[in-house]
Amino acid sequence: MPDSAETERRLIPDWLIKWGGMSWRLLAIGTVVYFGFQILKTVSVVVIAVILALFLASVLWKPVRWLMDRANWPPALASLTVVIGALLVLAGVVAVVVPQVASNFDSLSQDLSAAWEDFRDWLVTGPLGLSEQQIDDFIDQAFEQARNIQGSSVLGGASAVVEIISGFFLALIATFFVLKDGRAMMDKLLERLPDERAQDVDAGVRAGWITLSHYMGGIALVGLFDAVVIAIGMLVVGVPLVLPIAILVFFGAFFPLIGAFVSGLFAVAVAFVNGGLVDGLIILAIVTAVQQFEGDVVMPLVFGRTLRLHPLVIMLGVAAGGIAFGLFGAFLAVPVIAVIVAVREAVDDSSEPSLLSLTRGR
Repeated sequence: MPDSAETERRLIPDWLIKWGGMSWRLLAIGTVVYFGFQILKTVSVVVIAVILALFLASVLWKPVRWLMDRANWPPALASLTVVIGALLVLAGVVAVVVPQVASNFDSLSQDLSAAWEDFRDWLVTGPLGLSEQQIDDFIDQAFEQARNIQGSSVLGGASAVVEIISGFFLALIATFFVLKDGRAMMDKLLERLPDERAQDVDAGVRAGWITLSHYMGGIALVGLFDAVVIAIGMLVVGVPLVLPIAILVFFGAFFPLIGAFVSGLFAVAVAFVNGGLVDGLIILAIVTAVQQFEGDVVMPLVFGRTLRLHPLVIMLGVAAGGIAFGLFGAFLAVPVIAVIVAVREAVDDSSEPSLLSLTRGR
């Protein structure tokens, strides 16, 4: 007689066995991801500082390597010199930019306030026909949700300043040690692994490092392109506050899709308030054309095959990173996803692309 377990198995449809097995595996993976995420959130300042240090080290590694390989500088001296040089450059940029932005801050805030009042009047008197109370209720709900997100994020609460300062110095220290000892630590790790595993780890780390380095340099070039072209358009049209808007556009590029959209809205709002509907429409056309040209020409030219994420993945990644870890999470989300995809494709023997990547052009 057949075994009772075998009999029960025959009574269960094959599709139920298949999906049942997949379901408990997904539940197990989800549980691990959830609790892992909760653990990371408790030390989120450290996690973000370490990730930010890797970003900075990927940018500063080339001059450090040049000083060590070509000028025969010791690793500690080369790393310290480059980190201090980067800090001096950053301080110089801040010293030039901050006074310019501060001097135009009042004008910018007044223009944005006027643009909001005009938009609010259109919501009431326009085709939507909303009431003042409906608009106020929506604004209150939006601010309440923003406060809830901010309160649960890495920068929420009264300790925000302390977290920012401590995270900044922790990131600097970690950057120095990654530049100084990163190569040696990697070699030590590979020596302790079996040959086959060592090859996979080496390939994955190299792919992730190259992706990260290309992303940081490339996104800065994209932001510079957007800022310069939009600034030229504003100068031609005669829109004021060109420098603050250009700076906003540049930094908005570090938050793909969402940052470009928001910074473009600021430019359109300033043009609309100061020059009227025609100037606003012209700047809107310029911003739209720049974003389209950036997505179709500039980014593929700059990034090549380094960044091949689907726009939906980028948008959801920025949103999820911002909700979970605040502003820094939104900034770090896309490059982290890009590195994960690059590592996966580097160590995977199959030729199948990642589901998160674009499939076109393959």
